[in-house]
Amino acid sequence: MDGIKTLNRFRPYAPFLLRLAFGYQLLDAAGHTALHPAEGIPGYADWLKSLGFPFPVLSAILSAYTEFVGALLMIAGLWTRPAAFLLMINFLFAVLMGHLAIQDTYKNTFPALNLFAMSVFLLLNGPGKPSFDEGFRTDKRADGPF
Repeated sequence: MDGIKTLNRFRPYAPFLLRLAFGYQLLDAAGHTALHPAEGIPGYADWLKSLGFPFPVLSAILSAYTEFVGALLMIAGLWTRPAAFLLMINFLFAVLMGHLAIQDTYKNTFPALNLFAMSVFLLLNGPGKPSFDEGFRTDKRADGPF
């Protein structure tokens, strides 16, 4: 049982590794579109239009910047739960309308599904340590609002 106690001491740091891994994945996926909007947004909007998304240009802009800014916030552990909530909505639409609705393969759906699951995890669990959210908390209870 001492091994379990030792591992439990490191439990607050586990989300940090997940935030780094999934944050990098998200930056890699959304970075080009967000940082080069003249190149990335029109193609993304055309794809969304082909899927039947309303307001495809606006949807592409919102999605790209939600993913990019969300990735930065996820990595930093800053405003983690609000960012995770927005990412969860983004990836729910991605999974349902961008993959399942067109009967995409599981292999192609997997990255969006992983990012959806990670967003739900961070929304429910919080960022863990180290994170800006943990450092700026005035109320150190685990069940605080953020």
